[in-house]
Amino acid sequence: MPGMEKGTLRKFIKRTCTGFFVLAMLLPVLGGCATGPKEQALVTHEPTAGEEPSRELTKKPTVARPGDGREGFVITEVLPMDEALGQDFDDAVALLKREDYDEAIFLLEKVIEKSPGVTAPYVDIAIAYRRTGRPEQAEENLKRALELFPGHPVACNEFGLLYRETGRFTEARSMYEMAIARFPQFYPARRNLGIVCDLYLSDLACALEHYEKYSEAKPHDEQVKLWVADLRARLGRD
Repeated sequence: MPGMEKGTLRKFIKRTCTGFFVLAMLLPVLGGCATGPKEQALVTHEPTAGEEPSRELTKKPTVARPGDGREGFVITEVLPMDEALGQDFDDAVALLKREDYDEAIFLLEKVIEKSPGVTAPYVDIAIAYRRTGRPEQAEENLKRALELFPGHPVACNEFGLLYRETGRFTEARSMYEMAIARFPQFYPARRNLGIVCDLYLSDLACALEHYEKYSEAKPHDEQVKLWVADLRARLGRD
């Protein structure tokens, strides 16, 4: 049977000569071929020396897509922070990877205080709060992230995990569906939606639909293939 839901997020920051930062979130995507999962990284705009970031870029994230038949997307934000604060963000991400959540929270609180209009620190600190058993703080920060960027796929996915863990299964489903509606290639949300529909909502047709779409995109996930076979048998579709 399906296990714990999962979501992934990788980040990198590019420093520029103006003291601003370009934050790109590389989400798990496919390259469109049948040889297995690939990640598609796109070139994002960076201000050059003497060029200030546009007002629009500093206000909200942008989404870039290949547009040449390949799947994938990159969410990019320009962070108005100095080098010291940028290093704090780098360090916080490294601490999260090492599961040193309290230290990560300490640094992310500093980043949020000085750059309150950027979504990524809210998502990161929510992940840390959820994983340390503080759902109220996690929810507060995820709400702020979605106010800044409605439909943010990682925020929605993380909110779905939070709702599932606190027994709010219908709300979890809504969050995953929100992510998929805007980012249909964000496959972790499809896997997690299938789990919620399968185990908690008894909506087997929903579960099978999203397991199958996930499995088509990630054919090397043998566990999901077993779930698909099990559901097809239970629904009499073999």
